[in-house]
Amino acid sequence: MSSITFTTQHLFIIVTAFIAGICYTPYFLWSLVAFGTSVCLSIYEKQIENILLLIIFTFCFFFFGATRYYQNRELYFSDNNFLNKKCNITAIVQEIQPRLDEEEQVTIVLQLEQIESTEKKLKTNKKIYLFLPYYTNVWLKPCQKINIKNITLSHPISESYQEYLIRENIWAIAHQKQLGYTTIEKPNLFAQHMNLISSYPLSTTKHSFSELTKTLYLSIFCGKKIKSSTTSQIKRLFQYWGISHHLARSGLHLIILVSLLSLLLSFFPFSSSKKQIIILVLLFIYYLITYVSVAFMRAFCMYFFYILCKQLYLPSNSIHILLITTLLILITNPHHLFFLDFQLSFSITLLILWFLQTTQNIKTVASS
Repeated sequence: MSSITFTTQHLFIIVTAFIAGICYTPYFLWSLVAFGTSVCLSIYEKQIENILLLIIFTFCFFFFGATRYYQNRELYFSDNNFLNKKCNITAIVQEIQPRLDEEEQVTIVLQLEQIESTEKKLKTNKKIYLFLPYYTNVWLKPCQKINIKNITLSHPISESYQEYLIRENIWAIAHQKQLGYTTIEKPNLFAQHMNLISSYPLSTTKHSFSELTKTLYLSIFCGKKIKSSTTSQIKRLFQYWGISHHLARSGLHLIILVSLLSLLLSFFPFSSSKKQIIILVLLFIYYLITYVSVAFMRAFCMYFFYILCKQLYLPSNSIHILLITTLLILITNPHHLFFLDFQLSFSITLLILWFLQTTQNIKTVASS
């Protein structure tokens, strides 16, 4: 009996089945088309051993995708008895999103540890958005544990906004006119130093940046979008020249950054493998301290898998890496699938890689 190997077609079948499982409830027709496509591709496999194995994998990943979708929604719609009523919460400050526009409201990300109402008490680790008026002065620090009394948590009315919150792993939102809290535990010294490092890319704009430089720096380098007259003018100008995609941080920006780091490290007497590891570590730090988009997440994961194959002396295939990255991101959060940035980023990348691979194969055949 011949050995069973997984090819690009096999990975494509598995990813398609997983996507079909995610789409089963909200888009039944699309799910049926995707699942039927994966089953048909499995049946047309040449080796009988692969047919049986692929059909089993197809059904398993279909149900896995449907399960992950329900898990994500169940987490959001659970514990609704604490919503739309006065509660006391104990939470840890995870992030204080910088207010880069004078009229932008203050957004604080809190990770709940406990919710208490007049009826019951709940231990949890869900995240919420706390919105404050733009004129509010916030003295909180990340990793600070606080207690807030008489806060009203809710789900937004808009279904599209609910889908966005599910994607961001946010359970509820709260709008407060003023922030009244009690500090339970201050951040330790290590957390304070990490906060300084993570806030440095955004804090640099407070010094000598012009408005134009600040807007481009925040959009391209930090991945932070702001609303201002300068931003609107830049968008119109970029749209006029057909290069507005350059404002959205994507794989192109990661490749430029990798090229610059490679050029810089070329002056140092390190081996190629050590340089790759140094670049990967620097990119990981950059990934942590800036705002990450789906396109940048895809590019970072693909580069990580590529370097991993190089370090382990394994053969790498760009389409294989893309499909594995797709599966990994959708397993982490299946709701990415329903947003346009994910759909465009992955589909266009797949088409580009397929075209390049097909062209390379044609050149190889022609030269042989």
